[in-house]
Amino acid sequence: MNKFIIWSVLILAVFFLVNVEYKVGLLDKKYYDEYINEYSNKFGVDALLVRSVIKKESNLNPEAVSNKGAVGLMQIMPKTAREIATQLNISDYSSDKLKDPKINIMFGAYYLRNLLDYYNNNLILTLAAYNAGIGNVDIWRREIPDLAINAAKIPFNETKNYVKSIMFIYKIHKFISQIKL
Repeated sequence: MNKFIIWSVLILAVFFLVNVEYKVGLLDKKYYDEYINEYSNKFGVDALLVRSVIKKESNLNPEAVSNKGAVGLMQIMPKTAREIATQLNISDYSSDKLKDPKINIMFGAYYLRNLLDYYNNNLILTLAAYNAGIGNVDIWRREIPDLAINAAKIPFNETKNYVKSIMFIYKIHKFISQIKL
């Protein structure tokens, strides 16, 4: 009877992990691994974080366009993309290239690196700024001293839910990647 309970728990745990893994996109990682790994390494950003942002932002759809005009896998605004192209000295950039997974992941990883640098590697502030902009986050930081340690204090519900969701996806990705080692 004891072995039956142990095997039942193990089977349920495996089923749960596979179900969660499917929902957070690890089973789909092969589609963009080359670019995620290349640009995560180039810009010093955790590949699992990039993958988590892609999952949340576009659900792995390179053709995604938000109602606010953000484009591609990592949902980058065209104005931000033009600034990034200038900073990366990409002279032949045009906004139609944002749907190209390679360009989009390069720009998204670069932008995440800049935000991580700006916010001293604070993930809550970085993700909040990725969603709501640096200007909003800087205002919130002045008004809410413990914002950097408590995502629940973010005053915009959309951004609060966004940060919590990516943090959850990121933790699941990290957990599953450790199990697979």
